[in-house]
Amino acid sequence: MKTSQRSPLKMLANTEGEVGLMFGLKRKVKMWSETFVAGVTNTGNVTATVGNKLVLNWHGTPTQRDGVLQLFPGIRDRMMPGLELGGFADTVIASIHDDGMSSDDHGSNIQTMAMLWRVFTNPLDDGCTYGDLVGHANMHAAFELHEQPNDQFKITWKISVMRGKNV
Repeated sequence: MKTSQRSPLKMLANTEGEVGLMFGLKRKVKMWSETFVAGVTNTGNVTATVGNKLVLNWHGTPTQRDGVLQLFPGIRDRMMPGLELGGFADTVIASIHDDGMSSDDHGSNIQTMAMLWRVFTNPLDDGCTYGDLVGHANMHAAFELHEQPNDQFKITWKISVMRGKNV
């Protein structure tokens, strides 16, 4: 006796039509496609060098930029309370110059956020900041450490912008 086995998908297609067959797959594919396009068109790259060594290649969205700007003050409060944000960022960037990027994820994330914070909060001539360009342009920051008398240091930076088609 030969039994006929029908595919469950074919049975669903027969009883519930194309929607049942696809389990909303077309809708999901459309959603993924829209999300991908939004991500591709709404992202920017930030690269950075410290002492001419490439140490950062960040790809992110304006929402991720906002996360950096919100998290960085809390990190400063836990690590060096009372120090102004710029001084804290410079201290972290100086540690990259001296020792390179941290080998552990926690340390390298803090170093990444310090460099990004410096870029994102740096003002432009028109009253905006470089952070406002995320999603519209790619940027490169070149950080330099300058030794000062009495074991002091100064961090300087130059930011270059490579604008996209829509800016």
